[in-house]
Amino acid sequence: MDTLTVLDTNVFIEHFRGLAAATAYIQGLRIAQRATTDVTVMELYKGALNREQLTTIVQFLARNHVTRLPVSAATSQRPVILLHDYGLVHGLEIPDALIAAIVLDGDHTLVTSKLRHCRFIAGLHLEQTPYRLPQSESAP
Repeated sequence: MDTLTVLDTNVFIEHFRGLAAATAYIQGLRIAQRATTDVTVMELYKGALNREQLTTIVQFLARNHVTRLPVSAATSQRPVILLHDYGLVHGLEIPDALIAAIVLDGDHTLVTSKLRHCRFIAGLHLEQTPYRLPQSESAP
């Protein structure tokens, strides 16, 4: 399998909030390269305020052919180690540990606008989104 560009939850949130640069970035990736994790999909579903928003999320992911990477039995062990190593020191959260584990296991690249959530994880291929956030959203 080719290396995938795994889009973090915040990339989709930026799209759904109307940031045209996020939409252009997602749609500008080759279809074979576009991916996210089932953890991100769950976070997006959980953030939906109503059935209409949930439908919008489902349709966008399907229409844009975003490959979903599951949490496998093998992958499920790595976040435990990541939380042990980075939870107290860096404040690593469970969803970020799961997403990082999936990306690490596939040797893929994680694209995010919030590098601070994962930049300390050894071996993780991490890229900043190539667009700038509006000032109110880019605060730490």
